[in-house]
Amino acid sequence: MNGEYAQPQHISDAIYLGAAIVLSIIGIVGFIFNTCVIFIMIRDTRLWTPQNVIIFNLATSDLAVSVLGNPVTLAAAITKGWIFGQTICVIYGFFMALFGIASITTLTVLAYDRYLMIRYPFSSSRLTKETALYAIAGIWIYAFAVTGPPLFGWNRYVNESANISCSIDWESGEHSNYVIYIFVFGLFLPVTVIIYSYVSLVVTVRKRAAEKIIGQATKAECRVAIMVAVMILAFLTAWMPYSVLALMIAFGGVHISPVVSIIPALCAKSSICWNPIIYIGLNTQFRSAWKRFLNIQDTLSEVSLDADITTGMTKLMTGHQELQAHPMNNGDASHPPGLIMCCLAHDEHRQSATYADRYECNLEMKSCNPQTLGRRPETDIGDVSL
Repeated sequence: MNGEYAQPQHISDAIYLGAAIVLSIIGIVGFIFNTCVIFIMIRDTRLWTPQNVIIFNLATSDLAVSVLGNPVTLAAAITKGWIFGQTICVIYGFFMALFGIASITTLTVLAYDRYLMIRYPFSSSRLTKETALYAIAGIWIYAFAVTGPPLFGWNRYVNESANISCSIDWESGEHSNYVIYIFVFGLFLPVTVIIYSYVSLVVTVRKRAAEKIIGQATKAECRVAIMVAVMILAFLTAWMPYSVLALMIAFGGVHISPVVSIIPALCAKSSICWNPIIYIGLNTQFRSAWKRFLNIQDTLSEVSLDADITTGMTKLMTGHQELQAHPMNNGDASHPPGLIMCCLAHDEHRQSATYADRYECNLEMKSCNPQTLGRRPETDIGDVSL
């Protein structure tokens, strides 16, 4: 799968042309959609919820691949071989590996956060904007720890056999321990955390369903979890053929022709296209912001943008002054904001906690009575509508 910058044999001009066309489509689609996500978030600060901050990091990583990686590979496909020399090959291989590991680590963080949100809905240690930034820093440090060693002599970045891109030297038996290292920490560990998170999430949801305590907030969080699950599935589907091929080459002693090796490499590169399509398609906040940018009437846009349950619950848990300022029924200001959250938890029509300041609780905490500001449409709860 790896070579030393020599012109590969038995690759027809038609194969190179096909690869160039696919790379062009991937690059254009990835650039447009990820740029749209970043532009929408920069333009509309109401989208900056903790989870969307993590998604912004993912979109930035994917955009970097479309800007820095795809043009290089496309040029190599057009010229029918690598033309940039060894130094650029090392730089290219490192950054493509770095962005790939950063992406799967970001998805792992999102998956674990979904598990915590549903398993411990009232925990004070939930994700905030500040901890989201710390998480992003940790993601990139982790990604560098996984992909950086070849820069310092533990394995190396070399040209792949099709001679249009560069990656880890999978064939070198001398550094097979690094191949194990990158697969353990770059694939198996993240996938294990993802599987644990979603298995635990499903168990929690089924338990609550059996106990009949699932409310609208839990349903909304489940919808967000579904969106993240689809993103993870798309990423693994794109990368798994390449990963399996690399393992076969590294430990199976299998010789793969350059033509065959192109296909999984192109599948892996297509991963930058799927994430923005998924969360623009499934996330009501992004859709509403996009429609507003295009001047498309969206009657749900205002409430959708306010529908981040995490932010609202965080304000309640920390006794945010904004919620403290709103009086309860009968003017009893001695009741803490937690009563509002308790009321929301017991009302079958409750809205996201962000809307707690629109509600009044009675003393028995058995129901919530909406004020004259109007109800939130029941079809638009949480961040995702499927």
